[in-house]
Amino acid sequence: MKNAFLRRLPLILLLVLGTTAVTSARSGFGHRNGPNTPPRHDIKAYIEANVLPVLRQQRQKLEPQLAPADQAKIIAFRAQVEALKTQRQALRQSLRPAAAAPGARPTLTDAQRQQAQALRLQGQQIMLSVAQLALKYDANIQKLAAEIQPQKAQWATDLKAIVAKDTTPEQQARLARWQGFAARRGGLGKLFKPAAFLLLDPNGPAENATPLGGTSLYPNPAAAATQLQYDVKKAGNVSVELLDGTGTKLRTLIPETQQEKGTYTQSLDLSDLPKGTYFYKITTKSGSETKRFVKE
Repeated sequence: MKNAFLRRLPLILLLVLGTTAVTSARSGFGHRNGPNTPPRHDIKAYIEANVLPVLRQQRQKLEPQLAPADQAKIIAFRAQVEALKTQRQALRQSLRPAAAAPGARPTLTDAQRQQAQALRLQGQQIMLSVAQLALKYDANIQKLAAEIQPQKAQWATDLKAIVAKDTTPEQQARLARWQGFAARRGGLGKLFKPAAFLLLDPNGPAENATPLGGTSLYPNPAAAATQLQYDVKKAGNVSVELLDGTGTKLRTLIPETQQEKGTYTQSLDLSDLPKGTYFYKITTKSGSETKRFVKE
């Protein structure tokens, strides 16, 4: 039984940590957890406290083994994923009625369905590119995975107990169906999915850090003089970096500075930037956020 759950563990990780607005669109935006939903909160809390720190430590071991050119590609992929995540969140928020009844599913317009489909396809294309790059380092990743086999067995035992404690037989049957679907799609037979592991930022903030939120650059498309507004939720150092369309750092827009809790607006001089797509990455004590903008 333990081995069966261990094989299912990657799927649980994927379901808990990989849920997005686009997947929500396929089953109905705005659907909320209820008595028929698996205990995602408990599972996510366990994973953030016990699993992710170990995965991040293993990912740190991989970083020196990557070619410099591949490191740059991974940074670009991360920036693209973060930008896509922001677009998904915006779409999800736009579909959340102000006075919706609990569990209500909003009706999507044709335009919204097309947008959700486009975001899903963009995500698939990004992950396909990452998976192709991960093939170069598959042996390295599997070696790192083998080092934590005892921890994987313990995670399986603990998560099985969490699921059994808080789910009904119907929910467990649904989880089994998800397992069968994932098996047909392939790539879920291992805890270390190479593409997802490659994207993991070895020096990133903890996954349970408070989301930044309140970050915006205007106007967007950007002009020569542009304003960046952001919230500092915890007093500490704040920095902002400018990245090109591939995620490569161009320069520091705001050097690391101690700032108190509050809302800030900074003027940015982007007059020297050619027309094109860029990203800005803001890092605070609460975490980091990467967003896309266009210069015209």
